[in-house]
Amino acid sequence: MKHEELVSNLKQLHLHEMSSQYFEISKTAEKDRRTYEQFLAKLVEVELAAKHKIKVVRLLKEAKIPLYKSLDTYKFEVREGINVKQMNRLATGEFVRSASNVVFYGGIGVGKTHLATALVGALCQLGFRCLCTSTHGLIGQLLVAKQNLSLSSLFKRLDKYDLIYCDELGYVPHDQDGADLFFQLISQRSERKSMLITTNLTYSEWDKVFLNLKTTAAAVDRIIYKCETFNVRGDSWREMEAKKRMVNKELTEQESSIT
Repeated sequence: MKHEELVSNLKQLHLHEMSSQYFEISKTAEKDRRTYEQFLAKLVEVELAAKHKIKVVRLLKEAKIPLYKSLDTYKFEVREGINVKQMNRLATGEFVRSASNVVFYGGIGVGKTHLATALVGALCQLGFRCLCTSTHGLIGQLLVAKQNLSLSSLFKRLDKYDLIYCDELGYVPHDQDGADLFFQLISQRSERKSMLITTNLTYSEWDKVFLNLKTTAAAVDRIIYKCETFNVRGDSWREMEAKKRMVNKELTEQESSIT
């Protein structure tokens, strides 16, 4: 079989990376006197790597990560309640494999969303299917689906995600119908699929979300049964940056007055 014909056949099999690198890898294999098995293994390796890269791009797009930030830019040294070692462990995806949950709790501006989006990005790199949404936005989708009699279909679509990240739980008020639908989602995913939640509310304050003490207790029970909760503490990023800008401005003004 001629080289051109082989490459054409590889393309027809959608083995595009194999077809593009076949000649180069074959020449290297011949030079290094590799076995046929080693040659084939290398071709398979490059094809799998290319397909994984394409998959990750698709998963990141599907996840709809808002304003993605990496863990490299998170200043753990000025935070309490979370550290690099813990985040790296979460980023292995083991909690998703065991259908566990993660809750980042803390005041405004401590970087809960930063941590959550960085974690989602890492999970997508591992091949997990994730979805990022504000809690308010998700509840809105559930309410619209209920009105359109398509709630069952929406639940099925959401169930395809290995992890659903709900941002800002408790930031925006909603009615009892919305609370009940959100509880249904939590119940359906309990012990089956993972949830990642960021909130400034303690578990005892979740009645502000579910508007009913019994429903609140049931929701909290399902979330914390298999869950890691991180109480992230420290000054607001925005407040820290504002103070830094103020100091820099004062220093600049002092230098100008001296000159």
